Amino acid sequence: MNNKSENNRKNSCIELLNSFSEKEMDGLKKLVACTYFNTDKSIVELIDIIKRNVWRKRQFNTELEEIIYNKLFNKKSKKNRLSELEKKRLSTKMSVLMRLAEQFLKIEALNDNKAYSSDLLLQKTLEKQQFRLFQRHLNKDKKRLEAQPHQDFEHHRHQQLIEENTLNYLHRSGELLKQDNLNELMYQADIQYFLKKLSLFTTAISLQNITSRRYDTASTELMFAVLDLPRYASHPLVQIYRASIDLMQCPSEENYRQLLTTLDGNEATISRVDLNNFYVVATNFCAQRILEGKFDYQELFELYRIMDEKDLLIEGNFIPIGKLKNTITAGCRVGEFEWASALTDKYKNAVKKPIRESVYRFNMGAIAFYQNDYKMALHHLVRVDSINLTYDSDCRIMLVKSHYETDKEYDERTLQIFRSTEKYFNENQQLTAKNKKAYKNFIRILINVYRVRHRATKMTLESIQEKLERQEVNSDKQWLMEKIGELSK
Repeated sequence: MNNKSENNRKNSCIELLNSFSEKEMDGLKKLVACTYFNTDKSIVELIDIIKRNVWRKRQFNTELEEIIYNKLFNKKSKKNRLSELEKKRLSTKMSVLMRLAEQFLKIEALNDNKAYSSDLLLQKTLEKQQFRLFQRHLNKDKKRLEAQPHQDFEHHRHQQLIEENTLNYLHRSGELLKQDNLNELMYQADIQYFLKKLSLFTTAISLQNITSRRYDTASTELMFAVLDLPRYASHPLVQIYRASIDLMQCPSEENYRQLLTTLDGNEATISRVDLNNFYVVATNFCAQRILEGKFDYQELFELYRIMDEKDLLIEGNFIPIGKLKNTITAGCRVGEFEWASALTDKYKNAVKKPIRESVYRFNMGAIAFYQNDYKMALHHLVRVDSINLTYDSDCRIMLVKSHYETDKEYDERTLQIFRSTEKYFNENQQLTAKNKKAYKNFIRILINVYRVRHRATKMTLESIQEKLERQEVNSDKQWLMEKIGELSK
């Protein structure tokens, strides 16, 4: 093994361990200490050394490598550097730990996935012809599934595995000629396939709508004829997927209302994950209608309010910060400032810790901005660190708008802030050329309006308005028109 491969193995091991929670590290230590999995006692010591000296402290480097080696082998390396032989020796130990960590993850995955763990146990009991034990576990699985109201993909996958094992049991026990479960097995195989294809199809439509990619969906479109058969058409999730696809392919208020009606009628049988995904389709439609001037923010606010009540804003253990921002904005747009402020507090700790304070400051700044409390908006927004492109862009735009609103007199420092913001957008490599132009146009018009407001230019409002109206792209033409209107009075 060459040096590069050895370093990659060591780095990969540390990177993997750094992703573990405290609970997972404790679990891994117990697995490493178990002689069924590991007979090398030095690995038990190795994981303790890593936990104390390296884990989540800083990026793994030669200094940390040396610390681990010296503590593990109780030896000082010569010339304060590890020899090639010593590096290989440590790499071997790290490789063993890496394999044990991967083994731990497999066990955790089996514990988390009842369908697969049960399937493996049922297969093993049949191989050993332990039919009574097989029946006992099979009945437990069936009762567990019957108690689940959600008929999602995972439910049907588990059901299919049960039916496959049942068929295998009938074959091994010699009962297959007397009875079989082929009809149920074929139904479960079909419905599982259909749900997966529908899920992939909605993803393809979404990507086609925002990118230039195209996908071969001919087989899925042919599948719709089969889905019209009563045994499939009556399935709640099939109905909701069909309503969702209709809205995505033909965006109309009728299809939008149909999706919400279908969701409301089948909510009890839909998992939180699926329910969230379908509500996202609905919010995306509302957002597009707002851009087209066909919806106001009230409709979007009502959707986010429902999602909050149904606990759908949280995904996993965290709230996506984009979803949080959109929710707060919708509340502000309809004047629900107390609600928006309460949600900001409610979900503060559901934001990942490194960006938690900045996300909180941003949303509090946005609430203050929409309340026209521009000094308070500045108080919060200037304390926002870089989060992501969307947050950073919106933060900068609210900052320049707030500076415009708060200046009672002409201030060259404010113009410098405007120019600095323009430079940020021009030099940002993540922005498309169209978006750069939209932001640049906004800032240039803003500078001109600011100068007219404080009588620092010979330009007229009429000429600025004409220029604004001619622009094909501008990040916030409506706000600029409002400011021009205020100065015209």
